[in-house]
This record gives sequence, structure tokens and C-alpha cells, in this order.
Amino acid sequence: MVRGDELDERVLTEDARRFRARFPDWGRFGISAFYAASDAEVDALCEAKLNAFPTVAVFRRDELEASGLLVVPTFRTPHVTIAHDELEELVRRLLGCGHVDLVNPYHEREED
Repeated sequence: MVRGDELDERVLTEDARRFRARFPDWGRFGISAFYAASDAEVDALCEAKLNAFPTVAVFRRDELEASGLLVVPTFRTPHVTIAHDELEELVRRLLGCGHVDLVNPYHEREED
């Protein structure tokens, strides 16, 4: 799973709250990410979907699920939502889950 940008508790909390407000009937808080099955797919996501972010965090699905988080395909492939019933637990477990931070070589910097 690939998430754009650094993992910031405040940003993750805001994203999860926005998700819950948009989809209240689902009954969970969610954070957007993308599924990638290989390094080549991570690279393609960095170029095509995540070029606005200078860094990305890459998680293993099995580690996310072992920590008690749901990984649910949502919207259009390869989009997924990392979810939990409780906001604080979602953010805490995601921040505590092992991941690799990568510099996005396709990051498009804004002109000054």
C-alpha cells in the first residue's frame, strides 16, 4: 500500500474525519492509499497518481491487517481505503505500522 506524503498525525486525523463525514453509513474512519504489487507499480503510482508528494510511505498489506486495520478496495483500482471503527486507533495503528519512506523522483515542485 502506498500513501503520499509524510505520515503526520494531524493530517491523517483530518483525512480520516473527512472520509467518515463523506461516507457516514459505512461506519468507519478511512485513509486513502493505493495498492501496489511490486516496486515497478510503486514507481508507476509515484509518477501518475502521487507526483504532488515529495515522499511516499510504502506499507505491506499483511502488516497493516496484522495491526488490526482493514484494507478495502474503494473507488477505482488501485485505490484502497485503510480503515478502522475508531479514529484514534486508525491513526495510532497506522503510525505504528512498519513502512518504508521513499523520495518520490516524479515530484513536481511548484514554481516560486
